[in-house]
Amino acid sequence: MYGTVGWIVILAVGLSLEVASRSRVLKTPNLVRAGDLVATKVVGRTILVLFWIFVGIHLFTRYTLPGH
Repeated sequence: MYGTVGWIVILAVGLSLEVASRSRVLKTPNLVRAGDLVATKVVGRTILVLFWIFVGIHLFTRYTLPGH
């Protein structure tokens, strides 16, 4: 249960940061601009792929395997 609450909190924080960034409350790049900045270099693309693998495996393990 703590893992699920943690993922929901991370999602809510990310969503609120995105809304604040797009409404110009924060002077940070929005998610699209930050992704463009990271994905322009090979190292950034590699980190993005590894991040998606990490999140995917953890969500797959949490919600599809019995006993987890």
